Amino acid sequence: MEWSRLVDQVARVRATPKKTGKVALIAELLRQAQGRDIELVALYLTGSLPQGRIGLGWRTIQPALPTGPPAGEPLTLPAVDEAMGTIAAQTGPGSAERRLQVLRSLFERTDEAGRRFLTELLVGEVRQGALEGLVVESIARASGLPLSEVRRAFMYAGSVGELARAALEEGAGLSRFSLRVLSPVAPMLASPAADAEEALLRLGEAAFEYKLDGARLQVHRAGEEVRVFTRQLQDVTPRVPEIVEWARALPVREAVVEGEALALRPDGRPRPFQETMRRLGRSRDVDSVRKELPLSPFFFDLMFLEGEGSLVSLPYAERVARLQRLVPPDVLLPRIVTRDPDAAERFFAQAVAAGHEGLMAKSLSAAYEAGQRGFHWLKLKPAHTLDLVILAVERGSGRRSRWLSNLHLGACDAESGQFVMLGKTFKGLTDEMLQWQTEKLTSLQVSTDGWTVQVRPELVAEIAFSDVQESPRYPAGLALRFARVKRYRPEKPASEADTLQTVRAIFEKQRA
Repeated sequence: MEWSRLVDQVARVRATPKKTGKVALIAELLRQAQGRDIELVALYLTGSLPQGRIGLGWRTIQPALPTGPPAGEPLTLPAVDEAMGTIAAQTGPGSAERRLQVLRSLFERTDEAGRRFLTELLVGEVRQGALEGLVVESIARASGLPLSEVRRAFMYAGSVGELARAALEEGAGLSRFSLRVLSPVAPMLASPAADAEEALLRLGEAAFEYKLDGARLQVHRAGEEVRVFTRQLQDVTPRVPEIVEWARALPVREAVVEGEALALRPDGRPRPFQETMRRLGRSRDVDSVRKELPLSPFFFDLMFLEGEGSLVSLPYAERVARLQRLVPPDVLLPRIVTRDPDAAERFFAQAVAAGHEGLMAKSLSAAYEAGQRGFHWLKLKPAHTLDLVILAVERGSGRRSRWLSNLHLGACDAESGQFVMLGKTFKGLTDEMLQWQTEKLTSLQVSTDGWTVQVRPELVAEIAFSDVQESPRYPAGLALRFARVKRYRPEKPASEADTLQTVRAIFEKQRA
């Protein structure tokens, strides 16, 4: 399939406000694909690469962007897939230049719209509204299979691409997608809650566990074979030998356990998230990186157990009881069960004081809903806020296509007097806020490329976020995690907004 066919359909999906219309368009595209192209269509529509995140940011991509019209053979999906594999494999001296050459050859073979979508895909900012749930519905429509059957299979499929190809090529072959040891399972996800009181109102008596800022891992053991998967279902077994050794020491031959692994300091406090994630990056010298940053695992769920098989349909309380009998106490997440909000708040303060993100609150009766984000698991984190300046805004897509939506957030560097970008967000915006900011930011417009509107740095917004992380994508080397708009501060001049130095101070305090 030609890349332009995918890009054209993405534009149509973005311009279609109704969910049913989006599903019909995606299903049409899936039916036109064959073989490996089916997988690629499904993955690219959800903003995913088969190779996972390959470490490319805007500063890497920008030099590869051509200014002229397309040249050479039209770009195809297989060509993009092959190039991504080549880029992901580049290491060592000269790898940056080799990546640049591959990127440039891709961009030269497509037009401006194709280059824009390829860039969004590479940096993880696809915004056409085709989330995995929507693509799953489209797979059901394209294949003619019952949606309930496709959704159930998706819980245990290795990827939405694999699911799409099986559904369209094999039809009834979805029965093979069930919990199997050594095959990754889509993780159960959590929704936010404001505090312990809200969590208990929703759940009744609940379990509260430390929420760690580490790498979520799924550990499978079948005899002497062990495989370790990330939250994105990537196989990272060779990169975590200490987790493999731990799994082989379990007193059973078959099990699937889930938890978090993180790098700890000598005093037991967690190292920054980015340091933990270095362990999951590609490295030729695993032993050296392991010695520098050993991982400590902490487990919270048991999904499969020798002699019983799959446990996902059991209540959470029963799964944890089995887990507690299987693994030593020192690798279990700190946990309490209570219906007392004061006890939960004290436990929350204890977790934060220990350097962790907050708490997870979990229903004692809930089954493991693989790949689902519901209200049986809730996350509680302390909220930070900053007053930041809007530097630019992107046009919305789908239902938001008539508004300016995705905000570029910045802070002034007190040393240089220049504004520095710290990330983007479109979260927290009501329809009323979207309408207001569209009018306001249009009045502040300096220039536009048709998609992004550059504005005078005058409008201040109060931004809530979870923490500050290192990021090579932005000039300051910092970015806000999970940023969302709380409110606008039109009465506040940009000169009174928080500075880059304030943001750096928050980052340094996190590392202390």
